[in-house]
Amino acid sequence: MKILVFLPRQLGSSLLSLPALRALRMNFPTSEITLVGNESFAGVLARLLPDYSFLSLAEIKDIKKLKSASQVMARQRFDLAVLLDDSFASALVAYLARIPERWGYDRENRGFMLTRKIRLKYTDPPLHLMDYYLNLLKIFGLKVEGAKTHCLVSEGSLQAAASQLHQLGISPPNNLIILKPGSSYGLARVWPLDYQTELIDRLLRLKAEIVLLGSPASRPVCEKIASSFNGRVYNLAGRWPLEDLPGLLALARVFIGNDGGLTHLANALGRPVVALYGPTDAKICGPVLPPAYVFQQPAPCAPCSYKNCPYDHRCLRAISPEEVFKKVVELGQFQA
Repeated sequence: MKILVFLPRQLGSSLLSLPALRALRMNFPTSEITLVGNESFAGVLARLLPDYSFLSLAEIKDIKKLKSASQVMARQRFDLAVLLDDSFASALVAYLARIPERWGYDRENRGFMLTRKIRLKYTDPPLHLMDYYLNLLKIFGLKVEGAKTHCLVSEGSLQAAASQLHQLGISPPNNLIILKPGSSYGLARVWPLDYQTELIDRLLRLKAEIVLLGSPASRPVCEKIASSFNGRVYNLAGRWPLEDLPGLLALARVFIGNDGGLTHLANALGRPVVALYGPTDAKICGPVLPPAYVFQQPAPCAPCSYKNCPYDHRCLRAISPEEVFKKVVELGQFQA
């Protein structure tokens, strides 16, 4: 049997679908499972899931790309398409590729293209994304209990990351704390920079080695923070290839981040995670695999979809450096 899985378009959402992918493998141990998703992070998923095949798919914005994608899928002769991506386009590609079985949620008016579908009611309680993806398989009769969650990193990837840290002067990386200060989504998800600076200052007193990570879009925020510490903080935002990040994150004693793909990547690798959530709802998209702790304070304007807060950023300002510091010390087992 050949199975095609359409992954969500965002890295964080795709990482939250890992338990569902493991459940698929558990139910179809001898099947060939191919994952299709955003080409920007296909490389990192290939590192995490070596027993799956991958197809990169650019975002479908016109008829030409739609036709090309469906032809590629048709040539593969898949028997089943599982649509973890809720878009109309993913269902249309599977439909045009004439994949016999097409499973997914009936969203975006795409139900007529699905052979098995689930329609959620407005009165249904919201599900965390991890459970949302598992629910799709469970309702269709597949076993989801006991699916493996955390991912492993190869010894070669660990050694390569350790070697690169050594070149920066971090060796051995026993006290490595990785912080994701910025957000490619927008400043609304960024914990106040004065809070982050205060936290880093306290962590440096514990002899921690601090590395800042993020996308190229996060680099200005990271540079501003790093400039306060005269070379004692390493700014690697936009400088470490995404596909090599699992090796680096696996060496972290603690990861500190906001709502974003790297937070979920560290969580999938089993690293202790301290997550700082403000405008988005951690009950829907927060890290859930232990060990992880989520800070989120209620605010009358949250959750929201603003890229930049038009008010006083109270959702994230309500999370103090002191409480975050204590949790990092606890999870990292530092001697404060």
